[in-house]
Amino acid sequence: MDALNDILRGGFGTPDEGFTIRVVNATAARRARGYPATIAWLEESTADCHPSNRAHLSALISEARAARGPTLFDMLVEIIRDHGPGGDESEDAVILELDDQGIAAT
Repeated sequence: MDALNDILRGGFGTPDEGFTIRVVNATAARRARGYPATIAWLEESTADCHPSNRAHLSALISEARAARGPTLFDMLVEIIRDHGPGGDESEDAVILELDDQGIAAT
């Protein structure tokens, strides 16, 4: 997640004038990065995190197991939108389009 955030800031071959990320079949992407994937990612992150952060990750895992809180898809969308219109890093001019069945929704 940190690496994605860094890339969206630019300087890694990304266009200086901004760009658009279009997720084709956002429903499938949302399912693929839903709670099961979120739990797996959080569990993997727990093994590598600083010991002081383990309790926080454990709480997030418990929430995800109860189908509460943000999913990986939600986190990715939030990071990308933060670099677009209205976001804290809007100067990066990254546009996110979520497309389902040929209908784009930003």
